Amino acid sequence: MRKSLRARLLFSHLLLVGVLVSVCLIAVAGFFRLSQSVNRILEDNYKSVIAAQEMKEALERMDSAATFFLAGQKERGRKQYAEYLPKFKAAYHIEATNITEPGEQEIADNLGKQFAVYRTNLERLFSENRPMSEAEAHPFYFSTLQPQFVGVKRYAQEVLDINQSAILHADQRAKREAQNATIVSVATALIAVVFGLIFAWRNIHALTTPLVSLARQAEQVGAGHLNQRIEVRRDDEIGLLTRTFNEMAERLQSTRRLEEERLQRAQRMSDTALANLYDPVIVTDAEGKVLHLNRAAEGLFGTARQVRGQAVRSVVQDSRLVQAVDRAIKEAYTSAEEGTAALVEIANRLYRLRVTPMRDDAGVSLGAVAVLEDVTHQEEVNRLKTEFIGVASHELRTPVTSLQLGVDLLREGAVGELTPNQQKVVLALHSDLQRLEQMMRDLLDLTRLEAGASPPRFEVVSPQELLETAQQSIERQAKTQGVLLTMVADGNLPGVRADRGQIGRVLNNLLSNAVRHTAQGGEITLGAVKEEETVRFFVQDTGTGIPPEYVACIFERFVQVPGATRGGAGLGLSLAQVMVQAHHGEITVQSALGEGSTFSFSLHTVGS
Repeated sequence: MRKSLRARLLFSHLLLVGVLVSVCLIAVAGFFRLSQSVNRILEDNYKSVIAAQEMKEALERMDSAATFFLAGQKERGRKQYAEYLPKFKAAYHIEATNITEPGEQEIADNLGKQFAVYRTNLERLFSENRPMSEAEAHPFYFSTLQPQFVGVKRYAQEVLDINQSAILHADQRAKREAQNATIVSVATALIAVVFGLIFAWRNIHALTTPLVSLARQAEQVGAGHLNQRIEVRRDDEIGLLTRTFNEMAERLQSTRRLEEERLQRAQRMSDTALANLYDPVIVTDAEGKVLHLNRAAEGLFGTARQVRGQAVRSVVQDSRLVQAVDRAIKEAYTSAEEGTAALVEIANRLYRLRVTPMRDDAGVSLGAVAVLEDVTHQEEVNRLKTEFIGVASHELRTPVTSLQLGVDLLREGAVGELTPNQQKVVLALHSDLQRLEQMMRDLLDLTRLEAGASPPRFEVVSPQELLETAQQSIERQAKTQGVLLTMVADGNLPGVRADRGQIGRVLNNLLSNAVRHTAQGGEITLGAVKEEETVRFFVQDTGTGIPPEYVACIFERFVQVPGATRGGAGLGLSLAQVMVQAHHGEITVQSALGEGSTFSFSLHTVGS
């Protein structure tokens, strides 16, 4: 028969409550018997004691009344006798109807008889019909009344003594009963406590043993040992919990097998994809040791079996790659630079370095992944393109100069006076030739900078001086356009390492673009702020802004935003980026269409 855990707990609690009730009933019965003993004392003997005392007092007052009568105060004596006679009768009546002890009835009867004689003689003394003379009264009192008074009083005292003795015996009996009740109560309580402890221990042991086993197995399951099962043959809720736990463990074990199989498939797919990746890939752990190499990387650094577990610095000889991996592991820094700063040469080939840190959800470092993008062919194409642009720009300078000279001669009238229409054509030619010459200069400067032929000439330059020079060079143009130009800079900015001419050209280019793209009444702010070990220069305008799709490519060559004010070939920002990168800085832009743009770049301070 299935007995639920609830029924067992209810039965055990009811049993303990029954034991508690039994103890209480036994204690109550003992105190009830004690109460009955006390009540018997109060109801039986105490009334007789009070009655005996009142009879003695009434007798003494009646005897005093006789003495008053003998002393000549007859009315006082008669009055006092009349007052205390009813009191004696009432007390005697109580005693006569409350006989409780052996021999008490005989004493009470003798008391009544003796008092009747004593009363008769007292009334002879107090009689007004046949009054005694003083010569008769005194002898009568001492010879008759006094002995009778003593006799009646003795019987009253015997009543008092016998009842007081009974009270004493009853008190002793009550004390014994109280002591016995206390012993019985304590013994019963101790037996109940011992029984309750034994019963509770057995119940607790029977209930907690499978629960402890269940908790222990749950810890094992939590530690990953999903093959654990609990053998508890019970039909109550604990048995149900045990069966449910075993079913849960089986489902977890089945789920783990499925997850392991899926993880193995995903790992095999990942390993296969990584192995077949064209670019070399190196995976390291949090200590900088090589965990995995793909096939492309094995061709550069050796087989995965040979280098696995070795420190990346002993496998890779390029210091920039080692430093990038260390920064990714220790500082969670992602190396994703552009330009020549991100290129490393390994085995006579150029690679663009990409290093990404690996972190878990808690932010703990797991290692790093280094990808080497082979850009040898791309860089060769860029080199040829740069050389072609340089050669073409150089070769075009001579004919462009000749064309400019011819146009200048035409404008000055060296070949005759020009008609108004001819002058318009010559002015258009002159403007186009100036733009073409500026574009050639920018292309030549760009090729020289990228080729390293025009490196920056570093010197310590004051940021305040660079800003003031740039403001003065563009201030006239800003006033002509109706644009407010404001400079914001702290006079205590530290000096920066820079080429005065190149950085001045960058600021002039940014300011010219800002003036060209800011409508009349707009504002341009030129400034610089200190940021840790660098000074950040910025040019902020309230112009037309840059569409979001052009923000990412605004620094590429020949990029021009459609609909923007034309004034160049799209080389100014590209040239500014190359100059800033040559200073080991970075130029960025933040822009919102219709709200303006902010171009900024940073230069290292002296000593940083």
